[in-house]
Amino acid sequence: MPTLLRTRKNGRKWARAAAVVATAGIALSVAAVPASADVVEIPVGYTVTGSTVVKKTGSAMTLGPGNLDGALVIDDQTGSVGLRANLSLPPSQANISLVSGLFKIKAKVKITPTGPATGTLADGTLTTHAQANMEIYDIWAGLLVPVIPLPTVPGSCKASKPLDLDLSAKDVDIFGPKITVTGTYTIPEFKNCFIADLALGALVSGPGNTISLDLAAKTEG
Repeated sequence: MPTLLRTRKNGRKWARAAAVVATAGIALSVAAVPASADVVEIPVGYTVTGSTVVKKTGSAMTLGPGNLDGALVIDDQTGSVGLRANLSLPPSQANISLVSGLFKIKAKVKITPTGPATGTLADGTLTTHAQANMEIYDIWAGLLVPVIPLPTVPGSCKASKPLDLDLSAKDVDIFGPKITVTGTYTIPEFKNCFIADLALGALVSGPGNTISLDLAAKTEG
């Protein structure tokens, strides 16, 4: 892996840069690189799918398909590689079963990154960090079937602070069809959900929630 990251100012420079493109394509990241005349940016795009599991309830929620679009950043002097990218995901539906499945809750969940993700790729290990706001809306509850709407104001029922998402992947195969990054995160308390505040906090807020994202390079049609 280190040989892919050490680009040289000679005839093989762009061949190595092409290999680095494949390498950095796995990252939700932008490595810290100094500004210089030797920094090259190459536009890239990826399809993102995955899932997350709430620890308190054990319920899983499908994420995506979404998009990761940005630019690959290569510093030819230091060998630093990163990806300045923005992640977008469509709303997902959460289905929660409680009391041995007798009580059901369903809701729409929207996760919106607050800005580009950051991270590093070194020695075959990818580590990334991102922050995102979480909004819950269209909440329904009931026995066996969620048929009772819980009143909320559109756009107001949100986590009290952004989620901190730290994801990683080890032994990265740059030539594989996809790269899976995983991690755990904390769901903060919710606010402005009216009577749903207490219920949402008791049901989902807390640490130890897991997330897994698959990144696949977009194919040109």
